[in-house]
Amino acid sequence: MLSCTKMITMCLQSSKQKHLQLQHQQKEQQNIFHDIFRRADKNDDGKLSFEEFNAYFADGVLTTEELKELFHSIDEQQNKNLDTEKLSDYFSQHLGEYLNVFSALESLNVAISKAVDKTKEVRQ
Repeated sequence: MLSCTKMITMCLQSSKQKHLQLQHQQKEQQNIFHDIFRRADKNDDGKLSFEEFNAYFADGVLTTEELKELFHSIDEQQNKNLDTEKLSDYFSQHLGEYLNVFSALESLNVAISKAVDKTKEVRQ
C-alpha cells in the first residue's frame, strides 16, 4: 500500500507532466499560427491591418462585412491592426477538434523541410 506522501508525490508529478504537455501543445499551436499569419503580413511589420486580414481570409465563406466584424472583435483595443500574437491566441482558443489536424500538419511540414534540406546537401 502507498503512503500518503507517495500518493501526493505521484499526483503532483502527474499534474506537472500534464502541465508540461499542455505548455508544449500551446507552443505548437502558436508556432502553427505564427507561420500562417507571417504569410498574411505582407509588409512584415508583425501586424495585420484589416486590408491584409481581408486579403488573406477572404475565401467566399465570410463576407467582407463578417470579416470586418471578426477583425474588430479580435482587435479589442481598436488600434486597427492585429499583432500576430493576439491573432494566434484568438485562433488557438477556437481550435477544438482541429488541434490534432494542425499538429499533424506542422509535424509533416517539419519532416518535409528536413527531407528537402537533406536532399540539398546530398546534391551539392
